[in-house]
Amino acid sequence: MRDEGQRSTWKALAAALVGALFAGTGALLFAFFDLGSTRLAAFVWSEAPWAVFVIMPLGLGVILWLRDNYFLWTDGTGIPQTIAALQSGPGALRDRLLSLRVAAGKAILTGLGLFSFLSIGREGPSVQLGACVMQFVSKWTSFPRHLAERGLILGGGAAGIAAAFNAPVAGIVFSFEEIGRRFDKENLGTIVRTVVVACLVACAVLGNYFFYGRVEFDRIVPIEFTAPGPWVAVLVIGAAGGLLGGLFAKVLLWIAPPVKRAIRRQPWLVALGIGTACAVVVWASDGAALGTGYAQARSLILQDSPEYLATLPADEVAAMDVTRAKVGPWYALQRAAATMLVLATGIPGGLFDPSFSVGAGLGHVTAPWLAVTGASIQGIILLWVAAYFSGVVQSPMTSFIILIEMTGAISFTLPLAAASIVAYEVSRRVCPVALYEALAGEFLKSGPDK
Repeated sequence: MRDEGQRSTWKALAAALVGALFAGTGALLFAFFDLGSTRLAAFVWSEAPWAVFVIMPLGLGVILWLRDNYFLWTDGTGIPQTIAALQSGPGALRDRLLSLRVAAGKAILTGLGLFSFLSIGREGPSVQLGACVMQFVSKWTSFPRHLAERGLILGGGAAGIAAAFNAPVAGIVFSFEEIGRRFDKENLGTIVRTVVVACLVACAVLGNYFFYGRVEFDRIVPIEFTAPGPWVAVLVIGAAGGLLGGLFAKVLLWIAPPVKRAIRRQPWLVALGIGTACAVVVWASDGAALGTGYAQARSLILQDSPEYLATLPADEVAAMDVTRAKVGPWYALQRAAATMLVLATGIPGGLFDPSFSVGAGLGHVTAPWLAVTGASIQGIILLWVAAYFSGVVQSPMTSFIILIEMTGAISFTLPLAAASIVAYEVSRRVCPVALYEALAGEFLKSGPDK
């Protein structure tokens, strides 16, 4: 009897590890989509910029048509759907939200969105894909109840975030702070194993890297923020980032329902209108609002890290200089507008990358004003990235932890944490129901039949 129980335990562990491998592979697939689409976008913009007026509306229309005719339940970023599946418990709704058909559709449609140069990220789809895979392996053998009901889905979602940004700690924290909304000690081991395996899969191909690159601690003046002046910047940026992030979430929740109703009536007309509007924003930004926003955020964050930049190929540094030169004073607004337009349609695609880019743009434009506080340009930009993102998603711990893991700014932890918490407190007064929680509620209301 004991041997049978041990075999069952080992089978469950093996199944979970296989699921983690596939979750990491899914995140890696999205990374290749992102890289390929970024290169294609740069080529198109340099050779035929007018093509965005064709590619973006047509791409959006095709995605909407495929979603509503062949890939139901793939709509949205992926994180609210995972939250809804977790909260609904085992049953028809969970099976619909976390099926292999949804996983395949999420991958295909997110890829199309990226190659249509739309302002979307890849982390949300990575979360849902990871959860879909772990839900699938839960059918292979008998798992303990706590794993079957919560642990596997939490692990898959955490793996999606972690592998997308090479940020394992942030993935684990996000699974508790946002997806599960409570600490699950009994599921912690499975979540950590899933995250580690998924990150190892990504690192085996991409290497052990910092998502944006390593910032230089000694160029953040002062490193420990021991003087009072820079702390004024922390409070101001935290409050402003929370206000702007909360407003973004509130406006998105307000406009999304009528846009989705319009799509049900006239999908191609809506795709033409919103796709063209996105192309106009891209044109006004001189191409800066194309794609995910990763390149713009990276070029702004690393501008004050000459020693790290010296380790990169000269052509890569030159490309970053060109990218940064195109980031104008209205970039943050342009990126936010392009992101909101796309997210309002409910197509698959995340908001992490675009939100980070908005924050970097806000830091870039306000740095001359906030320099009087004694904070460096790099410090101001990092604070804005953390604060704005915290304001959008209202997950303060994830906001500063993921930025630390993406840049290596460990000694900057305390200022980033403070700005994120201030932003969270301000944001929840602007938008009382967090964005992902509100969107998850819509899926829970819809029930298993759609």
